[in-house]
Amino acid sequence: MKKNNQSFAQLTTTLFATLLISGAVGASDLVLTNGKILTVDSLFSEAQAIAIDGGRIVAIGSNASVAKHIKADTKLIDLNGKTVIPGLIDNHMHLVRGAQNWQRQIRLEGVLDYQEALSQIEKAAKRAKPGEWLTAPGGFVERQFDGRPGAGFLRKDLDRVAPENPVYLQHLFDWGYANSAALERIGVNPENPEGMAGLLLDNQGLPEGPVTKRAQWLIEQQVAQDKQADQLANAHQALSDLAKTGLTTVVDAGGFNTVDSLYAPFQSLDEQGELPIRLYYMKQVVDWQQGNRATNLQRLDGVRFGEGSDFFKPVAVGEQLLLSVQDTAGSPANSGDAVKAEFLEKAAELAKRGVQLHLHAVNDQSINQHLDAFAEINKTYPLAPLRWTLAHVDGIQPETIDRANDLGILFAIHSRPVLIGYRFQSRFGPKANQMTPMKTLTEKGALWGLGSDSPTVSIYNPFRTLWWAINGRMVDGTKVSEQNVDRKQALIAHTINNARLANEESNLGSLEIGKRADLVVIDQDYMKIEASQISKIRSLATMVDGEWVYRDASF
Repeated sequence: MKKNNQSFAQLTTTLFATLLISGAVGASDLVLTNGKILTVDSLFSEAQAIAIDGGRIVAIGSNASVAKHIKADTKLIDLNGKTVIPGLIDNHMHLVRGAQNWQRQIRLEGVLDYQEALSQIEKAAKRAKPGEWLTAPGGFVERQFDGRPGAGFLRKDLDRVAPENPVYLQHLFDWGYANSAALERIGVNPENPEGMAGLLLDNQGLPEGPVTKRAQWLIEQQVAQDKQADQLANAHQALSDLAKTGLTTVVDAGGFNTVDSLYAPFQSLDEQGELPIRLYYMKQVVDWQQGNRATNLQRLDGVRFGEGSDFFKPVAVGEQLLLSVQDTAGSPANSGDAVKAEFLEKAAELAKRGVQLHLHAVNDQSINQHLDAFAEINKTYPLAPLRWTLAHVDGIQPETIDRANDLGILFAIHSRPVLIGYRFQSRFGPKANQMTPMKTLTEKGALWGLGSDSPTVSIYNPFRTLWWAINGRMVDGTKVSEQNVDRKQALIAHTINNARLANEESNLGSLEIGKRADLVVIDQDYMKIEASQISKIRSLATMVDGEWVYRDASF
């Protein structure tokens, strides 16, 4: 950082001399000055300086007002006009499941050129040992890559950039792409595939690259068996990479096949005091290790929601409560009487226990079915204080929002359309541009937060999520939404509103006196940069609990 400018230096020198004589009241460990600090308080105020002591904010305001918190050993950093925002919070991520093998994963989020994507794979191959799997667990769609006709990755190109490593690139939750070494791992001779199901063949009858069905399943089994042994290092690296993007808190949604053992490395890091950012999680009431996958609320016995360390604790039940009501935008939940009765029973038990529910709900018909149960439960156990939350709600209609609002239900919105918006358009036509209705939720006064649902079906970089919310576009630039919001509302949704969804607004989500010092110094002015460029904003430094957990070399 540059040295303080002369005017501020003169000011602090005078005040500093006075304070040394009189004794500093409320002195602090660290003071950041000369910044553009977006507090995201109730007035969306802007400040110049912030003082931090013991991991909490002790003062925020003008340079002059904060200067009285300087003492002899206070660290003073001149921001030179840089913008500071509250630490960004993702309300719904599948990190615990996705962190496996993180150190050998290829990240293709936001890469728009095919040759650049191949270059990323080549770099990963050079870092890996021969024979190690290189995988991309989603986070991209084939149509985002310019630079080659057709779609997806060709086997010959993957062979060229990673000749000594099996490569498997997962495309969302559907198909994948494999090189020759990956096919050999499942017993397929790439030059004589002998009719293996699930291989897309070229005009010479040889595997082109895409895999599905049997071939895909076999490859995924091989990848699963080859997970790195050091899951502690994978977990730490995953959280460190999120810190680098400006995320300071993520809420893990669990989800399919998130078994209990996957939480162990994160708990160990927490016990050692080595979690770089906060990881809150939803308790799974479906035991994914059991074949029947039935809901078992006994899994909640002894769980103390909202309690634990400041970095690792359960905050809700989710994302599934009952698998038979799992839906999609085009396919509603099972509406049989027995299913409805069981859902009502399970949800009522959560309300009785005073537990928050964070529920996957996409289809409007499904959401109304859930609200029928919620309305019945609300007669005995008021739901508003529990902050029950509907997640995704891509297909929710305006009148259904009103109904949920009346019950005090909150909403978790996710940037999945940044990758799959074109599929909504293909399935629903012009109506797709009104889906994932951030604008309507805002106009109706609903409390909604912004997250990603990454790393498979979206991009975990929060500035890409903000870009999508503000511009309504897919990663390739395709306009997919008329429900976009302004940058102020988007930042509120990605900070203080997400803190409210996690019952943490007294500690997180805004830069105010008494709150935890979670903040991000960014390289661009978020409020003035061209809207189309918001996805390119970078964190120069990320702070959690008053400690820098990431700093760019220039900071």
